[in-house]
Amino acid sequence: ATADRTLPAIDRKLLTAVFAYSLPLLVGGLTGTANEFIDRQLIKFLLPEGVAMAQLGVYGAVTKIAVVMMLFYQIYRLAAEPFFLSNFKKSDFVAMNAAALKYYVMASMVIFLCIALFRDVFALIVGREFREGIFILPVVLGANVLSGVWLNLSFWYKREERTQLAVWVTFTGLFFTVVMNVALVPALGYVGAAWARLASEAAMVGVSYWLNRRYYPTPYDLRRIGEYVALGLGVFFASAVFARWLPVRGAEYAVNGVLFGLFGLFAVRREHIDVGRLLRSVVKR
Repeated sequence: ATADRTLPAIDRKLLTAVFAYSLPLLVGGLTGTANEFIDRQLIKFLLPEGVAMAQLGVYGAVTKIAVVMMLFYQIYRLAAEPFFLSNFKKSDFVAMNAAALKYYVMASMVIFLCIALFRDVFALIVGREFREGIFILPVVLGANVLSGVWLNLSFWYKREERTQLAVWVTFTGLFFTVVMNVALVPALGYVGAAWARLASEAAMVGVSYWLNRRYYPTPYDLRRIGEYVALGLGVFFASAVFARWLPVRGAEYAVNGVLFGLFGLFAVRREHIDVGRLLRSVVKR
C-alpha cells in the first residue's frame, strides 16, 4: 500500500497579497541598510587616499561610541513593531502610537545627554588617536535619535498595508546622504559625513511626518515632544558654556551631573512617573 501524500497547495491570492506587502519593505530595508553604511564608502571615495583612511578611522570610532543609542533603538524596535502591528482597534492604535513617540523622545534625550555630557569618559572606549573627533558625537547621537522618530512614524503605513511608502522614505534618506556627503566631505571630512547623516535622518522624519499628516493623521503631542528636545539641547549647550568658564578643571563633570539630574527630574515630574513603582516592577520581572 502506498502512503498518502500531502501535496502543497498555493493560495495565489494570498501569495500575491504577501508579496505586495513585503516587497516594498524589502526594497526599503535594503535602501535603509545602504544609507547606514554608504557614508564610509563616500569618505574613501571623496578624500585623498592617505587622508581618507585616517578620517574613516576617526569617524568609525565615534559611531562606535554612539552604538549605545542604536542599541536602545533596536530594543525599542523589536518591542514596538510587533505590538503596533498586532490586531487592535484603530482608535487604540492612534492613541498608543502618539504616546509612544512622546516617551521614545523623552527616553532618547536622557540617553543623548548621558553620553553627550560625559563624552570624554565614553571616549576612553576607543584609542587615543581616534579621540580627536569626539566633538561630533552629539551630531551622530542626534541622527540616531531621529532614526527612532521615523520608525515611530512608519508604524501606521505598515498596519494599513501601504508599505510602498517605505520606499519613498528610505530613498529620500539615501538621496540626502549621497548629496550631502558629496557637498560636505571634500571640505570637512568626517565632520561633513556626520552632518550629512543628521540631514538624511531629518529628511526621512520630515517625509514620514508629511505622509502621516496627509494619509493617517495622528495626534502626536508635538508640544511635549518639543519641550523635551528644546530642554535637552538647552542643557547640552549650557554645559558647553559652563565648561568654558569654570576655573577648576574637571568641575564640569559635577555641573553636567547636576544638569543631567535636573533634566531627569523635569521628565519624571512632567509625566507624573512613579519611580518607586517602576523600579519595583522591573525588579519583580
